[in-house]
Amino acid sequence: MSLWEKTQRLQGDALDQLRNIYTQCFPIEVRHYCAQWIEEQPWDGVDTYNNQHEKMATNLLKSLLREVEVRAKSLAPNDFVTKLKLEEAMGYLREHYGRNPLNFVQIVKTMLETERHLVDLAEHPHPVDATASTSQIKSGQNGVMLQQFELLQKGTKVTDSDLNILQHEQESFVILYQEKYQIEEAIARQIGSPTEPRLRQRKEQVDQNLSQKANSILEKRMLLAKKHLESVQHLEKVQNSVLNEHLMAWRRNQQLSGNGVPFFNNLDQIQQWCELLGDCILQNRQQLQRVEALRTQLPIPMEPQQDLLPSLNAKVTALLSSLVTSTFIVERQPPQVMKVSNKFSCSVRLLVGSKLNVHLTPPKVTGTIISESQANALIKGDKTAISNSAGVIVNNAGLMEYNQAAKQLVVNFRNMALKTVKRSERKKHQEAVTEEKFCLLFQSKFNVANEMTFQVWTLSLPVVVIVHGSQEAQATAVIMWDNAFAELGRVPFEVPKEVLWKQLAEQLNFKFKSQIGTGLCDEHLRFLAAKLLGRKEDTLEDLSNVKVSRSRFHKENLIDRKFTFWEWFFDAMKLVKDHLQDLWNNGCVHGFLAKQTAQDWLLQKPPGTFLLRLSDSILGGVTIAWIRQDPESDIREVLSIQPYTSKDFQIRSCANRIRDLAENLFLLYPDIPRDQAFGKFYTATDHRPPLGGDYVPSDLHTTIPGFQGRARSVTPGFSVQSPHSPESVHDPRSVVSNQSEMTTGPNDMDFTDADTSPENMDRWLTEESLGSFEPTNADAAISQNELYNILYPQPGNYMPSH
Repeated sequence: MSLWEKTQRLQGDALDQLRNIYTQCFPIEVRHYCAQWIEEQPWDGVDTYNNQHEKMATNLLKSLLREVEVRAKSLAPNDFVTKLKLEEAMGYLREHYGRNPLNFVQIVKTMLETERHLVDLAEHPHPVDATASTSQIKSGQNGVMLQQFELLQKGTKVTDSDLNILQHEQESFVILYQEKYQIEEAIARQIGSPTEPRLRQRKEQVDQNLSQKANSILEKRMLLAKKHLESVQHLEKVQNSVLNEHLMAWRRNQQLSGNGVPFFNNLDQIQQWCELLGDCILQNRQQLQRVEALRTQLPIPMEPQQDLLPSLNAKVTALLSSLVTSTFIVERQPPQVMKVSNKFSCSVRLLVGSKLNVHLTPPKVTGTIISESQANALIKGDKTAISNSAGVIVNNAGLMEYNQAAKQLVVNFRNMALKTVKRSERKKHQEAVTEEKFCLLFQSKFNVANEMTFQVWTLSLPVVVIVHGSQEAQATAVIMWDNAFAELGRVPFEVPKEVLWKQLAEQLNFKFKSQIGTGLCDEHLRFLAAKLLGRKEDTLEDLSNVKVSRSRFHKENLIDRKFTFWEWFFDAMKLVKDHLQDLWNNGCVHGFLAKQTAQDWLLQKPPGTFLLRLSDSILGGVTIAWIRQDPESDIREVLSIQPYTSKDFQIRSCANRIRDLAENLFLLYPDIPRDQAFGKFYTATDHRPPLGGDYVPSDLHTTIPGFQGRARSVTPGFSVQSPHSPESVHDPRSVVSNQSEMTTGPNDMDFTDADTSPENMDRWLTEESLGSFEPTNADAAISQNELYNILYPQPGNYMPSH
């Protein structure tokens, strides 16, 4: 029998727990109709915390979507509603897990683990010993927690049963005591009568029974107090695990996700655990209140050291207070780089709101911005430090709303905006404003059971406030370092001054991958290490113990550069995201690569082989390096085009520029034909608005002066020839690409028979027609490339293009 068939037989609480899984995380229709397929997949083979397993997770998600589609198409026509539900489920899976397949796999694994655990409990109802090791429990982390809660619930039921017995015995004592009172009254009325001895004998028996019952009640009270103590201690242990391990880990993972680290959002699962804790705490609290009421009705004296009730009440109240205050959290963080006057959104959630019936009177939540020093004082218990905020936020108040379907008590702030901010004097004069950290403080107040009032607050992750886009890079560096290396329980918002390179490299990779889609390889990271450390790659030893300071990461300029490492990396990442993302994800951009390494690679390849390398000397630039062989001297050399920046690609895309240079660029390194690599990215036009009226349309093309020739197409298996050029080039080391506008139409100029005298050549050059000029006089006194260099000298070792 399959797992799903067994799961469908669950009843009672087990069925309720199962329903909670499928409420938000996974469509139950998919689980039902694809049950066999789901149970046959190698889910355990995917490590959801290993970034390299993302491809496996993506394949599993795609396969499941295909399976759902097949199932939907195979349904009979009268199953129209089911078909619609399956189609909606496909949309849900794409929307929620399309960009995070590892989260999808983790959800499925948790789902199957929970099913196996519930089925196992149903088939083998004997509870597992609480001291059993984790390795002995088959159902995983969630199963372990559920078993702990079952033990708590069992202990609560035992104490409740003992309390009922105690209450029944105390009621019997009261009835017997009333009988004694009646007998004493009868004796007083019948003194000297024949029935007096019998009454006195009965009174002695009643007194003896009362004494025995009183001792029995006292023993039961003490025994019940010990059981309550065990339950409370167990509650405290489980609550510490939920709040200080799982919820704290969720908070830490949420912070790491700000750097692009894959985030398994199991907050719904944690809420389920918190609600179970809330149930157990409230039940124990109610039982202790009943015990106190029984003791008030029948005050049997006991030794003070034996009276555990006062301490039990205090502990349970403390547990409830800790649970409520700790589960008031920022579910969706505000932007950590916050620009003044820009709108932003965030949300705050109370995980135990429904269990405490807080949602019946929705509490108001307000958000303010406070400084690092204020956050520090608040953590230490000084609430007076936040009497004044560090700025003004508009639309900063809202009521918590209860989502019945999701069973969540949440307040969504959709239109908040930071109007003004007050910076500290120390920051103003000693450090850049992007070094100063703030955070958002959210506060609320509500009653529980009309007897306890809670004032709760929570802090957002650190934010850096900027007023101009030019500050974004440095602000992002501060936040990235904080997110990556903040320690649990730190003093707000302290971070280490230096970290291991391998830790920083991991964060750079996550950040880049979250922005682009494909991460950095070992060669990229080694080049980045060399650049950051100011050394050559071939001199780098084992990097496992090399440390990097925060100052070197984003404060100090690189050697012989006027910018920091982070500024360079940030602009390179932005260029790839804005203009080269598809090319990067398809392996068309070699990216972070040293110039010398590129030359070494290309010198081993046939002429016309090229690669795209991110410039290491220009912010946000990418250059095309290619191997060229002079047709006359057979000299082979590697040339690099002056780097293109975002402004260049706004005019003409990278793929189209490469197509324009077809006479120079044949094979993408190592040996991929140009059109095969870039063909699907070619476009007819580049963001040029349609012409109106009687205008003749025109197009832009990239050319390299002095290297024009007939464009060639390349097919696999052919012998690449060096491009023919009518002019000799005097060992140029680099070229600058240029743009020429070629007007098409009946009035096109034909330069085939044009006068190639220096005067006319000069006229054409100054009219920016150089890209379309090809001299026919082989005996010209000066070459086109030489003339261009005279007219338009270029700095550095790059060749011009236009």
